[in-house]
Amino acid sequence: MKLPSLVCAITGKGPLKEFYSHVIEKMHFKYVDICTPWLEAEDYPVLLGSGDLGVCLHKSSSGLDLPMKVVDMFGCRLPVCALDFQCLPELVKHEENGLIFKNARELTEQLKLLFTDFHNKRNKLGIFKRNLKEAKMVQWDENWDDIVLPLLPASD
Repeated sequence: MKLPSLVCAITGKGPLKEFYSHVIEKMHFKYVDICTPWLEAEDYPVLLGSGDLGVCLHKSSSGLDLPMKVVDMFGCRLPVCALDFQCLPELVKHEENGLIFKNARELTEQLKLLFTDFHNKRNKLGIFKRNLKEAKMVQWDENWDDIVLPLLPASD
């Protein structure tokens, strides 16, 4: 199986960033480079837009909140592999705009599947990208006008 070299950008500055930065420093991959940038708001969509795949490890404590990182990725037409939880299928349509995984083994298999024959635009990753490009992405203001505004009392 021939897979491309990977560059993984892990963003954010959460409480475990320093811990994982030390773990990453000790790893020596032959075909994977990992960076952990902190980005200004205007640089974040540029990074996402230059990617081929997003991976979301968000785990909802309530099972009811949707990961905004995936919303950001989809806004940049970036397919995802996302960790499964209760309401995630409302956002990630498995086998349509990305894949949902339950554990590290499943994620590993998904990464191999998506990056095998990487340059072929007809592979699964290419299909997900096309689906995202063709999807009607509802804008924030359209959602507000259609869903929230009718619930508010009319102002005089």
